[in-house]
Amino acid sequence: MDISISVILVSAAASFIACFFSSLAGGGAGLILLPILIISGLPFINALASHKLAVGFIGVGSTLRYARENLIDWKIFWWNALLGAPFVVAGTLFATALDQNLMLLMAGVSILLMAGVSWLKRSSGLQHAPEVGRKQVIIGSLLLLPIAFYSGWVSVASGVFTTLLYVYLLRYDQLHATAMTLAANGLVWNAIGALAHLTLGHIYWQIAPGLVIGALIGSYLGASLGIKQGNRFLKHIFLLSAVISGAMLIYKAL
Repeated sequence: MDISISVILVSAAASFIACFFSSLAGGGAGLILLPILIISGLPFINALASHKLAVGFIGVGSTLRYARENLIDWKIFWWNALLGAPFVVAGTLFATALDQNLMLLMAGVSILLMAGVSWLKRSSGLQHAPEVGRKQVIIGSLLLLPIAFYSGWVSVASGVFTTLLYVYLLRYDQLHATAMTLAANGLVWNAIGALAHLTLGHIYWQIAPGLVIGALIGSYLGASLGIKQGNRFLKHIFLLSAVISGAMLIYKAL
């Protein structure tokens, strides 16, 4: 397929915008980037692969910025990243064997319910008082596995679930939760999906440089803005992203 200059420019701009807002909300880049790539004329599988390539670099740009502020707990990072990695692969492999509409509906309803709880608990995510004992690790591990499976299978808005896990189970504030989600999910989980599509030849190399550059710059600048504005601002962005994500998943399922 021949790729026009306009598609290359649009995909680069979409990658920048999607990764900028995703680095603020802790996920949701696919809600912006994937539809734009499809509208631009890419077949679905190639649009999905290109989206995976871009979000694979969210972790690079945002992690560089968050690491400078010491916002990443590397022990928890490796727990999140490595525990979920095999289930990301499993989700990718078994995607065609599952009822996608049912899972989209369940994910959308779950996100909206959790967004509602987060909105009612006005103080959640505003104070950083981490609790990472044996109980939290066991419960968190059991919750991470289906989240990782979902990330490998559907991908869209999977970061919302991980961010909520950090806020409500591990008692992170919104800034630390966002940093951890983008680091672990972005650097490892999304990279696995991107590599899978690379090996299958689904990515158009003409648009790859623009996607990568847009993702790197957008995620770095988004992380910088989030650090500057603080927890309350990030929580509002997160809640908005969660509501939109949940509604769109339900709409797609129906």
